[in-house]
Amino acid sequence: MRLNPTLEIDASPDVYNPSDDSYLLLKVVEVSPAESLLEMGTGTGLVAVHAARLGAKVTAVDVNPHAVECAKRNAARNNVRLEMIHGDLFDKIPGSFDVIAFNPPYLPGETTSTAWIEKAWSGGEEGSEVAVRFLRDAWRHLNPGGRIYMILSSVGGLMSVLKAAKERYSAEMLAEQRMFFESIFAYKLAPRSSFQE
Repeated sequence: MRLNPTLEIDASPDVYNPSDDSYLLLKVVEVSPAESLLEMGTGTGLVAVHAARLGAKVTAVDVNPHAVECAKRNAARNNVRLEMIHGDLFDKIPGSFDVIAFNPPYLPGETTSTAWIEKAWSGGEEGSEVAVRFLRDAWRHLNPGGRIYMILSSVGGLMSVLKAAKERYSAEMLAEQRMFFESIFAYKLAPRSSFQE
């Protein structure tokens, strides 16, 4: 998708403000108006609102209640419809989707913090804990031919995530963005047809 400059996406003090990783995810996600999209960890709803504007049927979820409210406001502000769910990963997600997009918390840090904004980037001791948990169940929520777009980081246990994905998914790196202290990568994953639970 392309960044639509006419869309207004406002942030909130307790919600992750869209940054380089958010815009990289937006850039690589491909979704058509006939498809359904789940944005996991929606934050402000940047990807979800753009997909809904294109005509996709969009569900957005976040563990942060402030993010849920922020994304709802951004959807209303831009006159698009989102189904919003407050929950942890797939705990409250019914059904399956053509596309799942996720910019997970990927920096090394405690996931037990009580500060919502810290939860947005703290991916566990190695940085890969949340992403690995996501991949454990994501395939169950994909329609046939479905795909996942996901952001990973060179400082966030990249190899651990790819190793966890290897059994169930084929993975293709779509883009890399180098920054001062890390590189962020956009991956497309699809369930392997040979995988059996």
